[in-house]
Amino acid sequence: MFRGVPFAAPPTGDMRWRAPREHQARPGLQKATEFAPACMQGQHIVDWYTDVAEAFGHGPEVVGHPSGVSEDCLYLNIWTPELSAEANLPVMVYVHGGSNKGGWSYEPNYLGGRLAGRGAVVVSIAYRLGPLGFFSHPALENNAGEPVANFGLLDIEQAFRWINQNIRNFGGDPNNLTGFGESAGAANLLTLALATDDESGLFRRVIAQSTGGSMSKLQSLAKEQANGQTMLSYFDLGPDVSIEALQSLSAAELLDAAEERLPGHYYAPVIDGDLIQATPLQSLREGSGSKLEVLIGTNADEWLMYLEPDSGTEQLEKWIMETAPEFAGSLLALAAEESSPRKALDKLETASNMLCPSRLIAATVTGQGGQAYLYYFTRQRPGEGGNTLGVYHGAELPYVFDQHDSWLPVDEVDQQVTQTVMDYWLAFARNGSPDSPGHPGWPVYTSSQRFVMELGENSKIFQAGDTALCRYLGPVR
Repeated sequence: MFRGVPFAAPPTGDMRWRAPREHQARPGLQKATEFAPACMQGQHIVDWYTDVAEAFGHGPEVVGHPSGVSEDCLYLNIWTPELSAEANLPVMVYVHGGSNKGGWSYEPNYLGGRLAGRGAVVVSIAYRLGPLGFFSHPALENNAGEPVANFGLLDIEQAFRWINQNIRNFGGDPNNLTGFGESAGAANLLTLALATDDESGLFRRVIAQSTGGSMSKLQSLAKEQANGQTMLSYFDLGPDVSIEALQSLSAAELLDAAEERLPGHYYAPVIDGDLIQATPLQSLREGSGSKLEVLIGTNADEWLMYLEPDSGTEQLEKWIMETAPEFAGSLLALAAEESSPRKALDKLETASNMLCPSRLIAATVTGQGGQAYLYYFTRQRPGEGGNTLGVYHGAELPYVFDQHDSWLPVDEVDQQVTQTVMDYWLAFARNGSPDSPGHPGWPVYTSSQRFVMELGENSKIFQAGDTALCRYLGPVR
């Protein structure tokens, strides 16, 4: 295990809001025994873990924290079973989620030792977040040739370049990289795979867990620059502020400004005309999926934990009228089949934001000559916590890494699901197909043969039958 390995120069001082530069080697033997600070962020992810722990009957003291936060944060971690350059092991590069404003590369559920012990090199990476990674402002255009947005994405790209150039020294095959991520991390990987000109092929193979909705909704650069101006109104710097003045502000103050001036803002990549020319969905329609290998899927109750416990018919009807009023009657009829309005709202939100976009991506990739495989994760934790949260957003992660928090209930079924998920993920990383001996075969997903792998107490293939739901709520309606 190698902790805190730098893959880029510190993005501080006059390097803030610039493309990442290559790390300059330091003389002598370097220690790689401690995790680096996380990228600048607030309590967003710690609070998320605290809420999950509380549902399972535990207090905040059981929740892990990063080793501090810093603007100097572009480091990665490597777990490998074999250091020989001849080992040629598949390489799995994990990109964490957290709404692009929180998260760190060594959260307890992401520690890669057990996954690597099954025969892969596992790498977890950091990238700039929030107003330092997903921000723009007219002042950034002062320096010709520099990007003016998408700095977090550029960090991910730089990390993959570093891995491609150096991973052979850690036993990995630089020509066999699989990017895998969850939520915003998965969306970032798909954006790089679909909406950029990836001539290097670094993002050819992707595992995308619980994502999809942002594939058709990227903001324009002009909108992002307007958001930047709104955020910086916190400082009263005037309209002609220079890039140097912005770079002199403290990172902590920038977080404060973002929280006050842009509450609830979702930090996402933007169409900047440089790194990203179009939305991933637009690029996919134009054929960008033809060379990809994608494993993508959704948990059963992605949205349940984010809905108020008293969500009822009023909230359900309001969401339908705001989202797809032309299909209100049909959606209400489908909702009536659920056990409660809250469960119905969870089903519709999950379908709109993740399940239906994932199906469209999978079908289009396969239709263009690529390979795509779809899963549906259904394992609910035993006990009251499982009843409260269902199969929640992020529930699959401990199974992928075999890193179940000590405060999560784990029984024999959970151990069996863990082995199944790990076997499928590792097979996909080795071969671009998740087929694994001892488990049900996993056919590709196509528009006519909608084969989905249920990953749960009894993992099995089924054909998706709820196609009407995606006609009403999918990205293309």
